[in-house]
Amino acid sequence: MNNATCPFSRPNLFYRFTIELEELFQWAEGRMKADQEAPPPSPGLEGSAIRCREVCRSYGKLKVLSNLNLTVKQGYIYGLLGPSGCGKTTLLKCILGTLKISRGHISVLGKPPAFPGHQVPGRMVGYMPQDLALYNEFSISDTLTFFGRIHGLTTMDTQARMDFLVDFLDLPHNSSLVGKLSGGQKRRVSLGAALLQNPQLLILDEPTVGVDPVLRAKIWQHLVDIVKTGKVSVVITTHYIEEARQANVVGLMRN
Repeated sequence: MNNATCPFSRPNLFYRFTIELEELFQWAEGRMKADQEAPPPSPGLEGSAIRCREVCRSYGKLKVLSNLNLTVKQGYIYGLLGPSGCGKTTLLKCILGTLKISRGHISVLGKPPAFPGHQVPGRMVGYMPQDLALYNEFSISDTLTFFGRIHGLTTMDTQARMDFLVDFLDLPHNSSLVGKLSGGQKRRVSLGAALLQNPQLLILDEPTVGVDPVLRAKIWQHLVDIVKTGKVSVVITTHYIEEARQANVVGLMRN
């Protein structure tokens, strides 16, 4: 079939992606203009959940992050877009404190990540990694109970959150073994573990991959709802441009 007429040809797909990206930038410009015209935020929302200044991270001679600057306001959803391999996951690990930066400064909820006594990583942050980090021998109940104990939740609080999350994320019965779940179900358990302790900051690395559109919309609506309190901030990476429209701020990383 001629590429000029095939709707799925590479040129047409590239053209469609380019148009979607232009629409996203136009939307972002409109959001910025609206923010400038809006009344000043309340004092509680003026702080930053995350501040990255001139952040660099290298693996040997390979420079992955180069003088990166990023600010995530408290009570905002920050959508992080970019092609595979551009450094999104590396940046999230640096913000979390599980990976040291080569140069620069990062502040998370007022202090550097991994600062002594600071619960980052810890109870203040819910993290869903791109690669699953679950025990196949555990049931869903065991998994959430395990994370509940790590974060110091009471048995009653853990059970209440578990009941909500199993229903909200459309998970199988909580006695089901993680090892027997599908890939999509495992990702939902991982998301449940990130949401469990009602953290102040959520760092989600492609949480909706493999999730059906209805549940994907439900998850996004939940994120929108929890940030409205002004007490929760979200950083989320996604390949879905239409999803990024729901973020308050969109950042684009390039190679």
